[in-house]
Amino acid sequence: MPKGIATKIALGLLAVGGTVVVIALAPGIGAALKMLDPNPRKAMDKLERTFRRLAKDGDVEVVPGKTKRYILTTGGQRKLARLQFADFQLKATKKDWDGKWRLVCFDIPETEQYVRKLFQAKLSELGFYRLQNSVFVYPYECKEFLVLANHAFELQKYVRFVLAEKIDNESKLLNFFRIKQ
Repeated sequence: MPKGIATKIALGLLAVGGTVVVIALAPGIGAALKMLDPNPRKAMDKLERTFRRLAKDGDVEVVPGKTKRYILTTGGQRKLARLQFADFQLKATKKDWDGKWRLVCFDIPETEQYVRKLFQAKLSELGFYRLQNSVFVYPYECKEFLVLANHAFELQKYVRFVLAEKIDNESKLLNFFRIKQ
């Protein structure tokens, strides 16, 4: 089982199932349990341990009552967004180009160096073209990624998005992205 899958499943169940989830009745619980372990009892134990750890870390709160219920905290939402950020992939094809360039400009401070390097690495991994040190270009829709990045790392005050129709070295970009005009 890949590292962090139990955490991702537990947080995802809470996010999808609403703010409060009763473990035995959580939507999608069957499929999620099979991902943890083929044995349903072992899978429930793993999920329960994960929820206890997340509660200890402050990512979920246990709601007192007869049945065990959990609520996702703001920290838990951010942790889930960071896990999703790490796995995020853009879904675009060359047919999707509308003739506009998406520029992602950022000025993340030195105190947030880890986040800046993580953000730059993810932009490169997703196939963005580095126009300048803190300016990346992409020809396809990418707002979903930026919303996720903002949610995961609170980047809204450091990142700007520009939609441009022309860039002076466009032939270099067209060649990089293998787009024919």
